Amino acid sequence: MQDKPIVAFVLSAGLMPMMFRPRDLDRLRAVADVLGPFEPAEILSPARPLSTATAIITGWGSPRFTDSLLAATPNLKLLAHSAGSVKNLVDESTFTRGIRTTNAAAANAVPVAHYTVAMMVALLKQIPWLIREMTLGKTREQMDQHVPHIRELQDITVGLIGASRIGREVIRLLHAYPNVQIKLYDPFVTPAAAADLGVQLSSLEETCRCEVVSLHAPKVPATYHMMNAQTMSLLPDHAVLINTSRGALIDESALIAEVRRRPLYVLLDVTDPEPPPADSPLRREPNILLTPHIAGAMNQARFSMGELAIDEVLRFLNGQQLQHEVTLEMLPTQA
Repeated sequence: MQDKPIVAFVLSAGLMPMMFRPRDLDRLRAVADVLGPFEPAEILSPARPLSTATAIITGWGSPRFTDSLLAATPNLKLLAHSAGSVKNLVDESTFTRGIRTTNAAAANAVPVAHYTVAMMVALLKQIPWLIREMTLGKTREQMDQHVPHIRELQDITVGLIGASRIGREVIRLLHAYPNVQIKLYDPFVTPAAAADLGVQLSSLEETCRCEVVSLHAPKVPATYHMMNAQTMSLLPDHAVLINTSRGALIDESALIAEVRRRPLYVLLDVTDPEPPPADSPLRREPNILLTPHIAGAMNQARFSMGELAIDEVLRFLNGQQLQHEVTLEMLPTQA
């Protein structure tokens, strides 16, 4: 009888029940011997418990696969990351050893996109500020000052910066809203691809002139402070700006100056640094709303990410094509 391949979990024990349903673990155990979860210190112990592992499943907080860690896993052929970005997990040496890598960013894209569109609706409708005024006991006449600026997510132009997995899911959701025109800035998207997505390929400047602007670009040198004094000055009065990507995409000092200068409505799920300091002006501006990086998978959607990672391992073990592979060439443009 042929031995089963070895699949190991290298992540916090506390994370396991939050990411992997018993039924998905059972599917994996049916075809592989499953080890772990292991903490980093255990992997590098003299016992070398992962020396026979063919595949390793990682998650948030897993260690970087340095040369010493790779030396302790000589039979490793697949790293299946049950979270999003793998930039803190692998580097060129991982790929040169022939180790394939996948991530679960596609599953995480769904809740982020849902959050993004929900915030578009809420901010256009001025819901956060009306809730605040209702709580403070303002009169209907006082609250009616918001009415001229209330809009719905229809008959409107939305600008998206970045056709990432999340950006593409946002596009898919927005197509369900009446007469929403979508402008997209992404230098890696061709006109033909934009047509397939049903969006208008635009410059960064033209995208920033939309009534709603949402950021879905990775944190790379080219995107650092891409939303700065110049680009944010192009936003129309009463525009909505949403960032669920990376805080470094926005020059926060320039943002604060801009919202103090004229009416804009801003939602930041990410900041730079994160969280912002206790005395940060971001916390005191009434038209800047902050949430603590909750757009992504938090509860139910985490199981979808774990399921995706296990699905990729099963495809690999069965000799099938991986659906969510990350290559070395993709790393520079990943989040």
